Amino acid sequence: MRFVLRVAAAGGAVAAVLAMGITAVVSGVPGRPAAEPAAVAAPREAAPSQLATDGFAAAAGDVNGQVKEAAARFVQRVGTWGPPGPGDATSRVVDAGYAPEMAATATPLIDVPAREATTTIVYPQYGGLTDTAASVMVLARQQLQTDNGERTREILLDVRLQPDPGGRWKVTPVIDPPRPEYAPARPGGPTDLGRAVLDNPRIRILEPGRADIVDRRVNDPILAVLDDLARTRDLDVQVLVSGHPGTVFPTTRLSNHTVGRAVDIRAIDGRPVVEIPRDDPTIAEFMAAAGRAGATEVGGPTVPPGTGFFTDDVHQDHFHLGITPTKPPAAAA
Repeated sequence: MRFVLRVAAAGGAVAAVLAMGITAVVSGVPGRPAAEPAAVAAPREAAPSQLATDGFAAAAGDVNGQVKEAAARFVQRVGTWGPPGPGDATSRVVDAGYAPEMAATATPLIDVPAREATTTIVYPQYGGLTDTAASVMVLARQQLQTDNGERTREILLDVRLQPDPGGRWKVTPVIDPPRPEYAPARPGGPTDLGRAVLDNPRIRILEPGRADIVDRRVNDPILAVLDDLARTRDLDVQVLVSGHPGTVFPTTRLSNHTVGRAVDIRAIDGRPVVEIPRDDPTIAEFMAAAGRAGATEVGGPTVPPGTGFFTDDVHQDHFHLGITPTKPPAAAA
């Protein structure tokens, strides 16, 4: 699957074609300064160069493509600018056509000084979806032109949305339920199993997830599930710890992601989960294999016969694999 995204910055349009490779998270560089928002009057219309970033299109069978498109549009618009630079977070969101209250969500997109930036979408995944609220974990790649040269980084943003009175979904600064604290980082670098997962060419994990493994936020049991599944499958990991809403949306119940016991997989063998036909036996086979590998909770687009499996609207675009120590592994009938 490939998303073709047309991103215009000062000086002309840039066509970017990205292969499939949210608390807002930026990985990779500790101690990165964040800009303090400054007060401004009111949002104004986005410039044509920013409107040109609206190239993401949800999959045809997506549960609510408008939610994903609105979240992706926010990340692309705010994360793309030309010289002399983005300014502070508040002015950046206003320049992109959004309310100044969105500055807190936008800060991780502009916390590195850069004259120009081009942001493209890798994958937006549901973190939660109800009739009145949504979370979309937008994984994006940002190309920066800095005083020290060109730099590329990957970012994972938890973008929240609500429908307006007309039913159109809009980004919102309202974080409800609140995000809990993630598992703390531990010193010493990745565990032996973590290093094996990071080095495994069949497991594709982008910067936010890799940082979680390096910082030992992720526990070995869920890494063992990934390692086992990668014996027979190529895996594209969307999120481990950082960037997940933190709770089982929309409840306040702590998610296994928050404590380093879960992983979301957006594609297997290069096939985005959202595009796999629901009657394809690949879905049930993979979910059953995840249970055999040790996952006690396995979510996906359908429910195979057995125990420990579940499905809902949120899990139509990814597989969720989690471990609750007090529960037995999921088992196919």
